[in-house]
Amino acid sequence: MKSRVALIAAALLASSVALACPLEGPPGHGGPGPDLDRMAVLLDLNDSQKAEVQKILSEERQKLKAAHDQVHAAGTTPSREEKQKFHAELKQDTTTKLQAVLSPEQMKKFDALTERPRGRFKHDAAQ
Repeated sequence: MKSRVALIAAALLASSVALACPLEGPPGHGGPGPDLDRMAVLLDLNDSQKAEVQKILSEERQKLKAAHDQVHAAGTTPSREEKQKFHAELKQDTTTKLQAVLSPEQMKKFDALTERPRGRFKHDAAQ
């Protein structure tokens, strides 16, 4: 049972990081999270913006890790609704913080870069 909870929590964390950090760099680029150099180029960030975005995304990863650790320590599994609510709140908080740093055009690019299709096999359904 504990291994199942740990597996679910790990999957939750991995999916959250993937949602938050779609621009992962090559292995060994400095740890988990987006490749900020690549993101800076794609979003045309200045040095100040790059530092702020890095801080915001780092805080987001810390919150995800804390939630993962809490679930793991409690030995419980949050419901699907609880997970969705947590992710929605975290995404909204991150978006609000980013909007204070990025221009509207940069936010559109960021949203496009972080957008993921819902459902793992959507392309198969069309066939």
